[in-house]
Amino acid sequence: MTVTSERSEIRLEDVDFNRRHHPDKPLRPIPPGRDYFADQWRHMREMLFGEWIDIDKEVEPNDLTRWRDDYFWQADELMIDVVDMFERIGPERGRALFEQALTRGIDTLDDPPAELVALFDHLDNLANEFDLAAAERGRMLALSSTVCATTIIRGWAFYETAMTGDISAATGATGRFADDGPRRFLETARVFAQFVRPEIFDRWAEPFQDVVRVRLMHALASRGLRRKWGDALYLKYGEPIPVTSLLGFGSGMLLSRLVDHAFGRKLTDQQLEDLAEYSNYSGRLWGAPAQLRPANGLELIKSLNYVLARGGNPSPWRAELVDAIAGPHHLRTLTEALPGPLRWFAARYANQITAAVALAPAGVVFGYRQIEAMVADSLFDRLGYDWKRRVGLFEQLTRANVRLAMLADRLPFRNPIREHRRRVGAAGRERVEMMNKVAELRRMRLDFTHHDRSTKGDTFTG
Repeated sequence: MTVTSERSEIRLEDVDFNRRHHPDKPLRPIPPGRDYFADQWRHMREMLFGEWIDIDKEVEPNDLTRWRDDYFWQADELMIDVVDMFERIGPERGRALFEQALTRGIDTLDDPPAELVALFDHLDNLANEFDLAAAERGRMLALSSTVCATTIIRGWAFYETAMTGDISAATGATGRFADDGPRRFLETARVFAQFVRPEIFDRWAEPFQDVVRVRLMHALASRGLRRKWGDALYLKYGEPIPVTSLLGFGSGMLLSRLVDHAFGRKLTDQQLEDLAEYSNYSGRLWGAPAQLRPANGLELIKSLNYVLARGGNPSPWRAELVDAIAGPHHLRTLTEALPGPLRWFAARYANQITAAVALAPAGVVFGYRQIEAMVADSLFDRLGYDWKRRVGLFEQLTRANVRLAMLADRLPFRNPIREHRRRVGAAGRERVEMMNKVAELRRMRLDFTHHDRSTKGDTFTG
């Protein structure tokens, strides 16, 4: 299905520009290679968004969809300029200036480059754009998601990496999971663990700064892929790591509460608004421009419905990514800092654990046939697991988990220890500490600098 039946020829000069520098140019149409709705995303959209909106009507052309179509053509509008700076003055000098401004402030630089001045004017004032009290309520609501819903959305993140057209292509082509898998895995896990901590709202805290480092890494990699793939692919598919695709990064915690909602643990209108403020802050921190910020909770659901509808079909790297990301070596990496018996258990049953906590849960929202499609020709295909049964069992467990949470919600009191841990982000901090310990054992730096020299694209595999 498409929404654009006719289009004139797209010229490079009409689409290859930074919207920030050309705000008055006409909105760009969706790249032709993205102008369809893949069936694989429909089940999830119906389940999570169908109670709130008409999922088909809300993908028809309107102001919201046209702005998201436009930003499929470019990367993070502030980081594009920082990448230009890296290329102009060299990655070593560029990284040093970037890190100093990030950790000590732009005012500590003598004659700072204009690109960094613009970026840190945005970052230093980001908190002023949001109601942080509402965003913090949203963070606490997100952390109150059931264990099963949280596990489902972690599985969704893996599914999205392997099965989204642009994400699987960019992740596979950079080759990082293949040539530097443990570091790539730990950096990814670390930044998402940082996001549940309250310090994510603090410009001078490590969680905030780690997300900014990932923003830069995305922009550097996207520049390299753009050059590697050339103009012909750009004119068909748009930017390799586009701004519009970044919108999903900040919404995982909201999605977990939407899973609970779909199973009966209903959100109030105010709760949806608080979750939206947290999600909007997250999306903006990840690099979404102000034009893509939804006005309220319902608009955010419409936005996610559209972005996921445009997720496309997986790239040729799908099976390779499944093996690289879900293979047993990554679970062994993640558990290296645990006591010996737990390390032995994780190593002995790595595939069964991954199937239970990363693959089958995603099938609750995507359907078991999509898990079969994801793992086809991979290690997990050869293992011969019965995905219909596994997904069904996890769905039953989710229903029971949500019922218990609904009963707990009705109690006149809350568990003070659990509430305190959520308030201080204890679980996220503990995961970060564990990953830091693993990195120390491996003498590995988790500094998100892997793509500092990638802008020419000559180190990429495809």
